Amino acid sequence: MYKIAISDLDGTLLGPDHRISVETKKSILNWIQDDRKFVIATGRHYIEAKHLQKDINEPIYLITSNGARVHDKQGNIIHAQNIDTAIVTEVCQTQFNKNIQVNLFTDNEWFVNFIIPEHMEMDLGAGFHCQQSDLTRIDSSKAIKIFFWGEPELLQPIYEMLNKKYGSRVNLTFSLDKCLEMMDANTNKGTAVQAVLKAKGLRTEDAIAFGDAMNDVEMLSLVGKGILMANSQKALCAALPNAEKTCSSKEHGVAVMLDHILQG
Repeated sequence: MYKIAISDLDGTLLGPDHRISVETKKSILNWIQDDRKFVIATGRHYIEAKHLQKDINEPIYLITSNGARVHDKQGNIIHAQNIDTAIVTEVCQTQFNKNIQVNLFTDNEWFVNFIIPEHMEMDLGAGFHCQQSDLTRIDSSKAIKIFFWGEPELLQPIYEMLNKKYGSRVNLTFSLDKCLEMMDANTNKGTAVQAVLKAKGLRTEDAIAFGDAMNDVEMLSLVGKGILMANSQKALCAALPNAEKTCSSKEHGVAVMLDHILQG
């Protein structure tokens, strides 16, 4: 019996409107009421995930910034990993294509080199908004993650440059075709899930996980059953060709699978 379910947000738990549907909320609550655990694992900031936790109306563990932070049900940090300060400083001083938005998360703030309307469309209603700033003036030691937003053909050269320059010192992953994320080398959702399982005294075999993008691959590979959404990135499907699939996020795929497991 699976005792814990971990789910990504965008493209997985959230629908096209960037909200958790009524059907999915009901399934999550049924899962929890059956004495099982539910965890959110997202690339989004803790402040946004915390807002969604209130929407579910149940205290749960939160894995955020792709695993750079893990908070327990009481909001205490049980796992934290920032990016190397020297790397952050160098990246913030780098001149990228003018159409590339550079984003930097700290524990309490979200800084960008310029603001774009697309991020407003993805807002979760948490009141957490980006601030246009001179990134070279941000305290590099506080950087949780950096991500780059732009057209795929502009992001690929950045990926190649960062990978060549920093290699094993960072973790680079595409959470969306238009979003390249950079964290510390030891930061990913898989290591964060291990921290949660340890805190709860559970094994990897006790866990199922849901995801749709390459920033989910370590998590999906780690657990007893990794489940891909029907709308998953082609790269993720290629990386995990034998993984089970559920319906798309639009069709409440997480809820469908949770209900199926509960019904035995």
